[in-house]
Amino acid sequence: MEKKDIAVIEQHFATWSERNEKIRTANIAKVYADDVNIIDPHFVANGHGELNTLIANLQAKFPDYKFTLRKPIEQHHNVARLYWQLGSETKPDAETGMDVITVENGVIKTLIVFIDPQE
Repeated sequence: MEKKDIAVIEQHFATWSERNEKIRTANIAKVYADDVNIIDPHFVANGHGELNTLIANLQAKFPDYKFTLRKPIEQHHNVARLYWQLGSETKPDAETGMDVITVENGVIKTLIVFIDPQE
């Protein structure tokens, strides 16, 4: 994976916490393939529109939460994984999980989300 691909992964991460819809929509167009597939334990989404709706709904459900990394991004070939947490400033790890991402032609083609079980 090249440095530009790592930058795409970092932008992916920032996009999920971006609350400005215009900026988020522009980021999605730059970071994700037009036919991106998002696979989560609770849903499957395809394409920019469904991804943007998914992020907006998540932000509406958790208005004071943001994503932060738990570990450095790991990558090899065209695949990366990142460990994240979602929460507020007082409880930054209300939810935790891991994303597995494939990059093709400089954009994210597939995003597979794993959510850690609650204790």
